[in-house]
Amino acid sequence: MKRSSFFTPGTLALAAVLGFASGPAVGADEPFFKDKTVTVVVPVGSGGTYHLYAQIVSRHLGKHVPGEPKVILQNRPGGGGATSAAYVQNVAPKDGTVIGKIVPGMLTHPLVRSNTNYDATKFQYLGAIAARDFTIVTWHTAPVKTWQDLKSTEVVFGATGRAASSYVIPAFLNGVLGTKIKIVTGYKSGGALNLAMERGETQGRGNFYSGFTGVRPDWIRDNKIRFLLTLGPKNPKLDGVPRVRDLLKLGSMEMKTFDLLEASFNLGQAFYLAPGVPKERVDVMREAFWSAMQDPEVKAECEKRRVDYAPLSAKELERIVADGMKPAEDPAVVERFRELMGAGKS
Repeated sequence: MKRSSFFTPGTLALAAVLGFASGPAVGADEPFFKDKTVTVVVPVGSGGTYHLYAQIVSRHLGKHVPGEPKVILQNRPGGGGATSAAYVQNVAPKDGTVIGKIVPGMLTHPLVRSNTNYDATKFQYLGAIAARDFTIVTWHTAPVKTWQDLKSTEVVFGATGRAASSYVIPAFLNGVLGTKIKIVTGYKSGGALNLAMERGETQGRGNFYSGFTGVRPDWIRDNKIRFLLTLGPKNPKLDGVPRVRDLLKLGSMEMKTFDLLEASFNLGQAFYLAPGVPKERVDVMREAFWSAMQDPEVKAECEKRRVDYAPLSAKELERIVADGMKPAEDPAVVERFRELMGAGKS
């Protein structure tokens, strides 16, 4: 006996209208994002791994957003990320079309500088493409071989500015570990900092491990740099390098201030929407971002560019922010942190 089909032409048409037909789901915000341009605001200049990660995200995010909007980059460097963060939070449209990017220190800048016009604890995080560990290195000809040598021998480190991680981390180490790092500011980029080491102008610098693997892998291969300390997420490739966290006493004032400092680094290469963007748009972008992070092409591009790939979800970033900023509830910790960060100094 011939079996009749439940889906007659009429019911198929009805199913299509009601959204029951097979095929990719159409997101509720597709009419909005369709034919729109989404801008990723990069808090640094072009070049370097901060910009590279933003490029990777911009190349792959659009196809995962309902409506497949065009995604472009806009560089707004300055103030250790403060310029771009203030723009995203206070000026840019709050409709989901402007995405910000985190750089280390953005969480704690408002604690140190009263004129900072944003609050990173209120950002609506989308996720991160990678967590990144930060390292303290010296050039192979420098007169230090271990981090303990930094306590007895002065070495010159280069930095871009006082708000940059290349300055903040060495300054912090001077305060909590008693190292004797002389920091020279004014270099225009990470590339300029690398060149200064090669030329002998400086003897070391702070930088992300992937900042070396992505730009100067030959330095690691040829032992041109010595890794003395590391902080942030644990890197199995640096198992023999002391972690700053392990050198501080649990529960001490130094450890509490370090928790504040390290929180931004644990966020890694994170992206966010401003406070005030409607929840439904945030949800759409979070889902799209996480879908992009699972895209094999994203992982392949990171591997090709020799940079870390270790995605973090929005919930993981929210936990990092909440846990990392708990010490800031104690005014004494904030005051000590401000001292270590040179609050009030130009």
